[in-house]
Amino acid sequence: MNAGYLVERSARYFPERTAFVIDGTAVTYRHLNRRINKLANALLSLGLKKGDRVGLLFHNSYAYLESFLALYKAGLVWVRLNARLAPQELKGMLEDSGAVVLMHGPQFGETAEAISEGLQWTIHEGDGPGIVYEEFLEKGADHEPEANVTLEDLSDLWYTSGTTGAPKGIMLTHRNIMTCTQLLLSDVYDITTEDKFLTAGALSHAGSVRVLPFIIRGAACYLHSHFDPDRMLSETREQGITDWAVVPTMLVAIMDHPKFEEFDLGAMKRITYAGSPLPVERIKEGLEKFGPILDQSYGQAESIITITHLPRQDHVTNGDPIREKRLASAGREYPGVRVRVVNEADEAIGPGEVGEVVTRSDLVMRGYWNQPEKTEEAMKGGWLHTGDIGYMDEGGYLFLVDRKHDKIITGGLNVFPREVEEVLATHEAVAQVAVFGVKDPYWGEAVTAAIVLKRGKRATEDDIKAFCKENLAGYKRPKKILFMDDLPKNLYGKVMRKELKKQLEGA
Repeated sequence: MNAGYLVERSARYFPERTAFVIDGTAVTYRHLNRRINKLANALLSLGLKKGDRVGLLFHNSYAYLESFLALYKAGLVWVRLNARLAPQELKGMLEDSGAVVLMHGPQFGETAEAISEGLQWTIHEGDGPGIVYEEFLEKGADHEPEANVTLEDLSDLWYTSGTTGAPKGIMLTHRNIMTCTQLLLSDVYDITTEDKFLTAGALSHAGSVRVLPFIIRGAACYLHSHFDPDRMLSETREQGITDWAVVPTMLVAIMDHPKFEEFDLGAMKRITYAGSPLPVERIKEGLEKFGPILDQSYGQAESIITITHLPRQDHVTNGDPIREKRLASAGREYPGVRVRVVNEADEAIGPGEVGEVVTRSDLVMRGYWNQPEKTEEAMKGGWLHTGDIGYMDEGGYLFLVDRKHDKIITGGLNVFPREVEEVLATHEAVAQVAVFGVKDPYWGEAVTAAIVLKRGKRATEDDIKAFCKENLAGYKRPKKILFMDDLPKNLYGKVMRKELKKQLEGA
């Protein structure tokens, strides 16, 4: 058994049910599985063998969906390429992985030309020279590929976003993929064949993981190539969507949509959010707007986005101060996942003590591709060291303080951006906020806040500073405040503090 089994099973049991709807076009599980088989067999006919690496560079599309599922079935390794990266960064990933094939969407013709040196084949959607995707697929046989793919075989090289240096290729296996699917089914999703899932999350990241539980249940998945809150709300109303998977910045944009109240979202059963913290005030607002259907997960690519979980029932506080405090947590470990908080000596510490979050499970990566020293560092003592700083309460709920490398040292004191962001998010005019340190000759680093105001709300720098004076210790208060129309985000919807810092320090 391997990850390709998921779509094969649904093609047998739910052949005529709608599998995916993309840009208004629907495909059944039978038809989807047939095309995936044809593509997998066409790739194997090139002489590719199990373990060969194939880079995929697409926006969400049918070709992207078919491609990564075909790689799983054929035993080929999916090199996940972030569509927002510069050509030189993409080229570095292809070279590092030793990829022999690049498959890409019609928007990436020039980029592919710039990065394809050293590749044996390039396969593209649309017109143009080279191997045309649709023609290539049609040459393949539609039977299940004859590939002996096991749970221990590599399935993905999931490259990090490079926030702490050069990107690293995270080695995932089919066991990681299948374990993640099973955990989501057991702890998050009570899916029926009638459910309808909608996401604009990139397939190159968590989007590909979130569709898998819906595939195996024979439910319908609606994919958007880009996030558009108006389109997401409209399709949810028109199609009776039951599930969303979003990052917090998407959820905030939807809640702040000027016509939000005009959309009937009565069919919604779950909204899963993950990728970065959501301020408690916005969580409360989400519960008021959507009802008790919010569901949070915390993880990272090294543990295939699945470490802890704050389920829907934990979002309902009923006025209990302890439960309300836990809205700021990332929940408790998934079944079958171990989580600890450790000190600098790598010793487990008690409730309330702050340290690094570590985890171990069948979700954790095999290691970093061709980087044994970084693998050894990350997997010290057999536990994945996440680089996240946090603590647990008496009930085992994990509270994340921040990333190690985001810590601000100002006047010799440590400030974690998230605690400042949580306070600023309670201001009635603040829609989005990012806090970071900027080099300063006096403080070393000056605490700095970039703020997006809510539509129709006003606030000045003096207003924000006065608010901070009432709610934050002096050394934690932002010395500089920048008002912006939007915050820079990566492909996965995470605010790029590093980019904001670069903009200000370069100014």
